[in-house]
Amino acid sequence: MSSDIDTSSQSQRLQHVEMTLQALYHVIHGNAGVEMQCLGHFKLLFSLLSIQGAAKLQRLALQAISTVTGNKKCVENIAEANVLQFVLLVLHMLPSSQELVLEVLQALMSDTKIVKESILKGALIYLLDLFCNSQNPTVREETAALFAKMITDKLVGPKVRIVLMKFLPVIFMDAMRDSPEASVHMFENSQENPELIWNDEAREKVSQEVAQMTEEFFQKQKQDPDILWKLPEDFQVVYTQVQGEVAVGGVFLRLFISQPTWVLRKPKEFLIALLEKFGQLTQSSNPDGEILETVTTACVCLFAHQTTLADQVPPLGHIPRILGRMKATNNIIPRSCALVIHVLADSDVCVRTMAKCDAITPLMAAMRRRGDIIHTCAETIKKLFELCPAELVVQAINADLIPYLLELLKRDLIDCDKPSATKAIIAESLKLMAKDLANGEKILEMLNGSPVWSAYKDQKHDLFISSTPVAGYLTGPTTGIAGYLTAGSTSAPPPSAPPPLTSEPPEDTTD
Repeated sequence: MSSDIDTSSQSQRLQHVEMTLQALYHVIHGNAGVEMQCLGHFKLLFSLLSIQGAAKLQRLALQAISTVTGNKKCVENIAEANVLQFVLLVLHMLPSSQELVLEVLQALMSDTKIVKESILKGALIYLLDLFCNSQNPTVREETAALFAKMITDKLVGPKVRIVLMKFLPVIFMDAMRDSPEASVHMFENSQENPELIWNDEAREKVSQEVAQMTEEFFQKQKQDPDILWKLPEDFQVVYTQVQGEVAVGGVFLRLFISQPTWVLRKPKEFLIALLEKFGQLTQSSNPDGEILETVTTACVCLFAHQTTLADQVPPLGHIPRILGRMKATNNIIPRSCALVIHVLADSDVCVRTMAKCDAITPLMAAMRRRGDIIHTCAETIKKLFELCPAELVVQAINADLIPYLLELLKRDLIDCDKPSATKAIIAESLKLMAKDLANGEKILEMLNGSPVWSAYKDQKHDLFISSTPVAGYLTGPTTGIAGYLTAGSTSAPPPSAPPPLTSEPPEDTTD
């Protein structure tokens, strides 16, 4: 049909079509089931939407179409007719009827075949234009709701999501599903949190890009309704505000580290993605040190502040791999692994998993390789033996951990930032091992056979074990005075009495 409706004959024909569409609407609306008579005629009905300059006729055609979309067989027949492009054209050319078009599309998207067709016919770019650029809040919210329905389609939904992620951060898709209204508010407001960095520049960039892409495709589709929409494979809206950010599982690690108590939308997914990233980095022989440091810190923050997630780590199988990489020859890897194992050792579930694999040997290897993590590893060992699974005590004996720890008590530990507190922790760990019912006597025999142990065995160590940045102290000669952890002879005379528990420990002058 011609797009120029200017002759009286054409005008009369147009009026007849309008009257017919009105009658069709009323007949279907007032007589349930009669819409089945439209089967096989949808190509004709939908083609009326493409008549330019006939807004009233287009609206009446939309109304008639809306009356049949509640019938499953009609929707299936529409899917077979391959006519969705006409709905999309009128969506762009008739702003006053956008709400009605969205209502029709909402009903049609219950059919997977139509969802698939919608991608090919450019529905996503038209709808993105409405979501980003429409001045009507209701239209934008209904568009978000339509996106949510398309994303939930079991077969085609993942592809819809992937395409949308090339334009918008993934959090918008989740917001559309949970609350279309909230997704619109999120788009309009600036955000900077672990899951979204969004500002005026980002909003303007995507809005302009979508508007231009929509107009270009509309002009092509108007000339050739059968044209297919295809996004270039390498297309991606690049947001400058997130360049340089390390993002894992939809979370910006820099911001998560600064806000570790942030309530994550998908904590389990983030946990899995973060550990996978950590595993990739630590399995590499030469990982990027800065990224590894960021990922390691994020792991520590996650397990320290959202402690229940640590209990979900063992089934993922990462603990044996992390322990194994503590033996790596690249010095940055043992440190990262030691820090993660240290925080996981606060979980009883993780400790029981460590007891079932080789945990002690890797910790010793890391301590030997890097003196600056001896304190961290010593704390980990103490945590393990506070729970004291018998398997860990056996591991300690087989790995010669007791002689190694006794040897550390002899040293100055010059590379350790908390030498006095570290020795206190080591002494506590040895005492914990000695309490094991099965092997305690054997361990005590080993301890009592060491000259260095006599300086530590009767002393209280709680003064020197502190979570504060101020280390405990090891002072005085081998006098065995309770409350002090001595470490060999010194020229300084011993204090006459222990300091009060409320006082700050004196500065360590012997290490």
